[in-house]
Amino acid sequence: MSALIDRRNWPRSIPEQQLLGILQAKGLACDIETCAKDILYMFVDVKNCSDGGFQLQIPFQLAAGTTFNLSVADRSAGSWTTRPTRIVWTRKNQDGFYNSGVEFLHADMDPALTCQWETDPLKPSPADLLFLINASFFQAISEQGLCLLLNALRKTVVKSGERIITQGDSGECLYLIQDGVCIVFVEKDNQAHVVVRLKAGDVLGEMAVLTGEPRTANVDAETDMVLWKLDLKDFEALAGSHPELRLFLTEIMSKRFDSSLFIGDRTIGKYVLSNRIGTGAWGIVYRGQHKVLKLPVAIKMMKHDMAMEPSFLNTFRQEAEIIARMSHPNIVSVYDIEEIYKTIFIIMEYLEGKSLKEHMSKVGPLPAKRCTEILLQVCDGLSCAHSLDIIHRDIKPANIFLLENDQVKLLDFGLACAPGTEDMNIRGTVHYAPPEQIDGWPVDSRSDIYSMGVMAYEMVTGTKPYPSKNLAEVMELHCSQDLPDPAELVPGLPQAFRDFVMTCGRCAPEDRFQNVIEAKAMLASISERRLKAPAASKKTERTVTSLLLIHPSDKQQALKLLLEDFGNRATELGINLHVSEFKDI
Repeated sequence: MSALIDRRNWPRSIPEQQLLGILQAKGLACDIETCAKDILYMFVDVKNCSDGGFQLQIPFQLAAGTTFNLSVADRSAGSWTTRPTRIVWTRKNQDGFYNSGVEFLHADMDPALTCQWETDPLKPSPADLLFLINASFFQAISEQGLCLLLNALRKTVVKSGERIITQGDSGECLYLIQDGVCIVFVEKDNQAHVVVRLKAGDVLGEMAVLTGEPRTANVDAETDMVLWKLDLKDFEALAGSHPELRLFLTEIMSKRFDSSLFIGDRTIGKYVLSNRIGTGAWGIVYRGQHKVLKLPVAIKMMKHDMAMEPSFLNTFRQEAEIIARMSHPNIVSVYDIEEIYKTIFIIMEYLEGKSLKEHMSKVGPLPAKRCTEILLQVCDGLSCAHSLDIIHRDIKPANIFLLENDQVKLLDFGLACAPGTEDMNIRGTVHYAPPEQIDGWPVDSRSDIYSMGVMAYEMVTGTKPYPSKNLAEVMELHCSQDLPDPAELVPGLPQAFRDFVMTCGRCAPEDRFQNVIEAKAMLASISERRLKAPAASKKTERTVTSLLLIHPSDKQQALKLLLEDFGNRATELGINLHVSEFKDI
């Protein structure tokens, strides 16, 4: 008992950064895969230290009295300490791991003790751990999951010339390269197309694990290699509680799309990716084109950590469905949707220009006349959406796109909903959110009008009405007072523009414009543009374009499929397609 009391009184220190070790025990009855040759190897987490021992967090229970060698890393010094130790007590914690107190042992306590490390090329060593904890793959996971990931890995040695992965096989695992070089290549039309060479620190075979698709390439070792293998079942179990792993692999896959020279690696259904053009909280946006029609497009890929969340997945699908219902010159068009690689790709029109946020960051506050020209088009786009009972819920400068011809496009309807929808989670940007959305009350078209008023204030003054970085304070101000007068910062501002901003920005929805037609009427009074009817009811001049296709008769079926696809796209754009056949001229 006195020894136990003494141990409790030992001075203890908590490591400033996560301290990891490798446990090596003999003579344990163990049925887990890491046990071989009567020796158990395991990564453990050191929670605190004293002169007499450690407190460890271990993935499973080892009985009191168990002895083992323990190597602990000093990351800053790049050195290791290996000592014989014994478990004094153990208890299960709330996270399902076992906290164990271990004491250092000395030769005079047990002459048979040794701190000699049993070498095995297929088992982890202190040098291996030093490599693993510094690999970028492990920077992507929280400290809580690090030991779980380390213990799920299996060390593998591959000889030069050996095939590691075969194209077309199912993806049952991925690999982290510790030593050596391998070549990734695709076989097509009896030719080998080199995709990339991978080296130490790179991840290999992640795409099949992430997407569930068959292997897309062969991988051969160019030198002798040391790999760490992570099985699919272990990855799925880890990613369930640590979604950052999926996000990390999504970034790897997106970089592969960006850098691969082989076109097969960048094909999404009928479209080919060319390069990344943007990244947001939900997805990654690429530029691409239709393989046959050469139509330029923007392709938005949902990040895989989001794609595994049903609520986010449904919202992402909803974005495509909502925009596809709207055909308006001030709303970005959706052409297609592809569900592959265990995620969703939305195919949209490609826009040349910049967001209003980017524009304002370069030029600063905008003149009232320029603000009015932009806001009138925003009103036109919102009018179309509201007529279909669609509320945007995230009107802000980042979601307003300015084309090179000064046409305005509304982007990102991913937060859109029907009127009356309650939103207890403020997913829009707090700085532009109306009081009812902050409080979780139902939103309607007047909610978009409030956000438009906040945006108009920022456009003309160059600052947000409540620029504090304290989001709780910002929400309180939105809910407790009307938007301030922008003329306090911009003397000489037209009275109609002031009235527009302040009427949009009333706390109570019934005190705002009741629809965007009212808001647009006030803006039109200070614009050189006349108030005009929505574009949908405007009569458009029509022209006829002819296209002559001369083809061999054996290509008739292929041409039919091509024209069918072209006709569907034409119909979506309101174009009538008429096909007539003639004999070869």
